[in-house]
Amino acid sequence: MLNKIVSRRTLLAGAALWLLGTSVTMAQTDKVLDVVVFNYSDRTLFDVTVGGVRVGGAGPYPYSGRRGKIGARFSNGPQTVTWRVGVAAGEEQGEVVRSANTPTMGEIPSDARYVSVHIYPDAAVEFMFSRRVPVLSKRGEAIDADYRRRKAAQQSES
Repeated sequence: MLNKIVSRRTLLAGAALWLLGTSVTMAQTDKVLDVVVFNYSDRTLFDVTVGGVRVGGAGPYPYSGRRGKIGARFSNGPQTVTWRVGVAAGEEQGEVVRSANTPTMGEIPSDARYVSVHIYPDAAVEFMFSRRVPVLSKRGEAIDADYRRRKAAQQSES
């Protein structure tokens, strides 16, 4: 009888520890985040996916970073990012583009609520994590400054 109790207790304790270990491991590698896509190109992007998770799209710059997906699950580590480029009316469907680099989520901060996906004109992709609504990246700020200079020059010519 003692052997049955010990083996039952051992089995239950082992199962509990295994479940605890599995949930801790999942908590460290999987995180549910809201996503905002920043597109710094002059074309609309559709069907943006990060690691197989469809996160939406973004209009051409400066009309990007305005909406995203709520509650997408991501894992740490390298991610494959793809999107479809918008085309003018009457043209065939846009091509699917894969990021020029393989961006990595790295260690997702425990206090992160958002991940912003920054897609640049050269097809490079960068991830940024934040607790509040995401903003432009450093590289995006330079693109924004250039956009504002060109816009001001066009308005002064008119």
